[in-house]
Amino acid sequence: MPAPMRFALWTAVAAATFGWSAAVASDARDGTLFGYSVGDTYPLTGATRVLARSPAPTRLVTLVAEAPVKPDDIDRVLLITTPVSSAIIIIGIQQGFADIEAARDFARKYLQLFAAKYPDSEADLEVMDRRGRIRFSPDYELVLTLLEGDRVDLVDANWVVEMLYQARQGSEPARRLAELMDSDIDAMRLDKEDSRGL
Repeated sequence: MPAPMRFALWTAVAAATFGWSAAVASDARDGTLFGYSVGDTYPLTGATRVLARSPAPTRLVTLVAEAPVKPDDIDRVLLITTPVSSAIIIIGIQQGFADIEAARDFARKYLQLFAAKYPDSEADLEVMDRRGRIRFSPDYELVLTLLEGDRVDLVDANWVVEMLYQARQGSEPARRLAELMDSDIDAMRLDKEDSRGL
């Protein structure tokens, strides 16, 4: 067997045996959280649960992720996508709690987990005053907010911890997503189409 083929075969066996992947692992530093990546197209199916649509002009869609990779104490992962191309703009959670102490404990736990997993991240931790921000890289961040339940439509609880993972304002990924959003808004408008009599 020629050397290049032996190497390719050995690499395939090693990958299967040791769990290696040909693709570079993604994480919160480069746009991926809970198994989804900011900017990727979400595959809508008949089982997709759409929870909300924002008003015009953006008409962003909030949906429940169908196959998230997440810790067991997170109920569900929410995705906010563009209305036409279904590109993921924000990956997040809204987790409900009966009292503020339980909500703060949950928020503190996840801030500590993120700080341990990403020790080179920058954090503005004001969660005791209901807000925190972790900058994983120049491009991506997570904003954590503690909200009173009457300010949240998607969760029925006294207190809600909201985590929103997104491209940082002014970053290249944020610029690309803004262009995509503009393209989706244009696709929904009728000013470029002949709509007489409709």
